Amino acid sequence: MTTAKNLTDFFKLSERLECELRLTNMSDGNPQAVASHSWNMIMMAIALRPYLKKPVNMETVMELCALHDLPEAIAHDIPLHQQTEEVKKQKHIQEEQAVNSINSLLQDEHIIARFNEYELRQSPESRLVKLLDMLDTGIQHLCAKDLSYVGTFRDNFYWKLFFSDSFASAFDYEPILRDIFNEIRERVAARLQNELGIDYRIFTTEK
Repeated sequence: MTTAKNLTDFFKLSERLECELRLTNMSDGNPQAVASHSWNMIMMAIALRPYLKKPVNMETVMELCALHDLPEAIAHDIPLHQQTEEVKKQKHIQEEQAVNSINSLLQDEHIIARFNEYELRQSPESRLVKLLDMLDTGIQHLCAKDLSYVGTFRDNFYWKLFFSDSFASAFDYEPILRDIFNEIRERVAARLQNELGIDYRIFTTEK
């Protein structure tokens, strides 16, 4: 049976997510914490609720937003541009071990089911949450104090991804998400031009 000690240890573990930093920068110039990323997703879900076409259980959406990156409190975040096939395999193993560690504290199959649901991406809730995960990256491109750092990784990897048709088309799952992403992308393109003198189209034409 989970005890006060187990729960206290879990609360200490989850606090680490506030210390785990992502690659993206925030409006104050500091790196974004993973916990901040999850919080942003929860805010998006709350605001989007009236506009969603596909029915979802909002309690499940909130739980998935809050929990989806929790294993990174143990396994740590790995930037996308560093994720080779071998790194992805190791990341998967480490995150499975992290989930087991979390489960040893909580002993709650409901939580484990949520981790599995997000990984499988079959439920409407998990698909929506994955899109919110992607959308937050775009929001940080919009909010970041300085965008110049984004292009320093693997020959503009992130800009090529952000402006690709395949990335944008994922948001077609929910029309409001595609509308928002189009708005964000237009504003980010304007920032690149006005602040860095970069025409975003070079990222859509380079091979």
